[in-house]
Amino acid sequence: MKWVKRIGLGLVIFVALVVIIGFFLPSTYRVERSQTIAAKPEAVFATVNKLKSWPEWTAWTVARFPDMKIEFSGPESGTGASYSWSGKSSGTGKLQITKADANSLVIYDLDFENGKYISKGEIRIEPAGESVKVTWSNFGDLGGNPINRWFGLMMDRMMGPDFQAGLDNLKKKLEVK
Repeated sequence: MKWVKRIGLGLVIFVALVVIIGFFLPSTYRVERSQTIAAKPEAVFATVNKLKSWPEWTAWTVARFPDMKIEFSGPESGTGASYSWSGKSSGTGKLQITKADANSLVIYDLDFENGKYISKGEIRIEPAGESVKVTWSNFGDLGGNPINRWFGLMMDRMMGPDFQAGLDNLKKKLEVK
């Protein structure tokens, strides 16, 4: 019976440590990836500013999530354009462009699981000689919940590879060989 009490006490101490340490972890996260693309800023901007083109280059496609249903609403492109999805394998979400600066920047709000996970993102387009540097980032506030803060430590590993794959696909789509 002593060993059961020791295991129980050890478990309580472990959980308490996880929670206490969680309060000291960062309350925000940022995921960012960049890619140089041999294309004009106008071509890159036209592609990322038009949400109907996102399934052609992002990592989140019907090919990856076969049961995903996609809907577009609002204007064709730019501020107010909206892209939503739902599916058992993809979950539900909505992306809406909140700002679009011609040939340089697209900012969006991202909502997963009907407001459970809210973040912001941006795609920056900067001239780099004959090419452009495209930087895709996503950032959010994890609040005071220590468990969410632990989750924030994994955001780069979870989202970063998909951002890189999307930028690689964008490069393949836009570069003319």
